[in-house]
Amino acid sequence: MPFTLDDPRALDAGVAGAKAAGLARAAAAGLPVLPASVVPVDVLTPALRAGAAASDRSSASARLAVAASRIDPDVVRSLERACARFARGAIVRSSSPLEGDPRWSGAFTTYHEVGPDDLETALLGCAASVFSRDVVSRCEQLGVPVGELRMAALVQPWLPFDGGGTATVAPAGTVSVHGVAGDPAALVSGRLNGAGTIVRDGAVEGDDTLDGLGAEVPAAVAALAERVSAELGAQTIEWGLSSGTLWVLQVRGSARSSHGPPRPATWAVRPPTMQERRLASLAQRFPGPIGEETVLPLGLTMDHVPDLTPIAVGDTASVVREIVELAAALRSAVWCTDPASARRRWSATARALLAGELHGSSPDLGELRTPDPAMTSRLVGLVEGLGEALAAAGSLTHPALVWRLGAADLELAASRPGYRPPVPQGPDRWEPLIAAVVCADGAMVQGVGVSPGIGAGRAHPLVAGAGRPAPRSVLVAARPVPQIAPLLWGCAGLVTHEGSEGAHLFEVARSLGVPAVTSLQVSEPGALAPGSLIAVE
Repeated sequence: MPFTLDDPRALDAGVAGAKAAGLARAAAAGLPVLPASVVPVDVLTPALRAGAAASDRSSASARLAVAASRIDPDVVRSLERACARFARGAIVRSSSPLEGDPRWSGAFTTYHEVGPDDLETALLGCAASVFSRDVVSRCEQLGVPVGELRMAALVQPWLPFDGGGTATVAPAGTVSVHGVAGDPAALVSGRLNGAGTIVRDGAVEGDDTLDGLGAEVPAAVAALAERVSAELGAQTIEWGLSSGTLWVLQVRGSARSSHGPPRPATWAVRPPTMQERRLASLAQRFPGPIGEETVLPLGLTMDHVPDLTPIAVGDTASVVREIVELAAALRSAVWCTDPASARRRWSATARALLAGELHGSSPDLGELRTPDPAMTSRLVGLVEGLGEALAAAGSLTHPALVWRLGAADLELAASRPGYRPPVPQGPDRWEPLIAAVVCADGAMVQGVGVSPGIGAGRAHPLVAGAGRPAPRSVLVAARPVPQIAPLLWGCAGLVTHEGSEGAHLFEVARSLGVPAVTSLQVSEPGALAPGSLIAVE
């Protein structure tokens, strides 16, 4: 049966979901929280089981199976009685146990202005959102079986909000406040930009009315966020303003990036050298361990960069062996020594390049020869063909991921049918150099940074017919809508033409360490064209 936020069960995210548990903690601390009926996980579990049983047909079949389910009539009657007391109906909000993890931000469904007769439908809609394409894709990225997901829900009075948004307390003591006039859902879903400002020691440094909501609102929201941080240790709140009263709508930990390569200081104070530019170009086209094994050791003297033309392969295991042998022969020929010494000399040179300490007159380079063009083209073609063969066999989700693996993983994937090697999601060690070269040589496009870090990759505009982005692409979108979230895994960056820092999508980006910029000021039409090389800093 449902219970209220002051029930001890509401504090257990496994029973009430993370959203309800956070609000229960806030209510217990005396913070302004709307009253709520919590629908626990066990009430919606039968409907989710029905969806899971139908999910092998399609996600649509799963959602229909959930919608066709029924909730315990006693539960529905209890909620109808509570909802009948709400002047403008209810808001029915998902409260998954997963929502304490920012990677699930914006994944599940909320229903506004729900009348008593529609409560059961809204609750089943929250449960059905577990089988949405967005959630299923996030499950695939995280290795979570969709059939194991659970859902609780919150039923609260719906208020006609004058405004709302998010506020985040920074370690330095400042509070970043973002808001929009009207329903705050428009801001967090990416539909509206709203306005943002910084509050320091109660003083507003920027938009002092926050999208026209009033001069007193930014400081009041900042004070509320600081109180939540002090009482609960949560850095971020979602807030709403109705008839002059501020309400805490959600509390959560800050989604700060824990990784993302810093650019070495040497590249920040001087232009990249010719050698750095050449290796950065090759590392962008031939990234990851196999690129560093095969093409990059040849790059310091390579006059012709081979085309990415796949060679059809049959016996994938023998192709891996040929790739390893051909790469060793080419390294030896270029570095004018035996294969083992060539590998050592290349490794030392790569370390010097990445530290910004390699110069054209460096004596340790010695005499280098130009690689044989035909052998180099065959080497690249075999790797590309192997990627297509492994993708066709289901071992890789995208042919380009072949460059993200090393020879040992490729040997396993080629020799074991059905084996899917673990593919690193983040940047490889050359990406900071690529970004430094792009920053030095490219045209600057200004925007508002909303997720820290540095990344570089080819632009992939998210438009109709664009297809799935290649690994380490930079996603280019009109607005930060939550449905983009599954594409963030493995991308190099995210840029949007519009949006607020408080949007759920940027919270996902920060949790994954994906650098992101919004509110782009694009002056050159081709600056973000498909396939253009972009650095996001």
